[in-house]
Amino acid sequence: MKNNKERLKPYLPLVSFLSAVCGNDFEVVLHDAADHRHSVTAIHNGHLSGRSIGSPMTELAERLIREKTYEKTDFIANYEGKTKKGKRFVSSTFFIKEEGDLLGLICVNHDISGMETVQRAVQNLMDAFHVPEKNVRAEITETLDNSIEGISSTLIRKTIAAVTNPGRPPRAEEKEAVIQTLYRRGVFNTKGAVREIADALGISEPTVYRYLHKIKTGNDGPDRTEDLP
Repeated sequence: MKNNKERLKPYLPLVSFLSAVCGNDFEVVLHDAADHRHSVTAIHNGHLSGRSIGSPMTELAERLIREKTYEKTDFIANYEGKTKKGKRFVSSTFFIKEEGDLLGLICVNHDISGMETVQRAVQNLMDAFHVPEKNVRAEITETLDNSIEGISSTLIRKTIAAVTNPGRPPRAEEKEAVIQTLYRRGVFNTKGAVREIADALGISEPTVYRYLHKIKTGNDGPDRTEDLP
């Protein structure tokens, strides 16, 4: 009867294949699940973690075996790995199973130190040019468009976003506030503005004109604009 290392021999070409496909920034390791103290049976780019053939199994790999994680899934992917010196990897582990027995693990560890270096360089460059972060609102903003229609469209979008709640359809008073603001800013002087505003608010063009009439005349009587879809 074959021992565990002999049963793992057919997987050696797979380890070489994965290494050739992934490249020099990926460490690919074949672990023998039956020999925790000298589990590394094959390894490519071992210099990334400092390991070699005969190195012991990691604490995580031992825990996965101890908790029989392999019985619930075939692999776990894209978790964080670290060396004792703090070098970071994005790691994935595939469980080699035959007839319900766990023979070994194939681990792929992506060294992301190069990407971290690039990320720091880009961040330093952004800081040098005072580029604001994506989700941080600047004190002063400017929208650059090359047409009056583009400027009007931007005003329509920004006004609706500022006045309405994105989690629900705009209420009647919100629609009126949007139209009043856009009227004061002269947006209705732009060709196609009524249609664009109607579409953005989910109302008809006649309804927009009714709101406009109410705003221009100062009519505070009963508002019937919502009778139209």
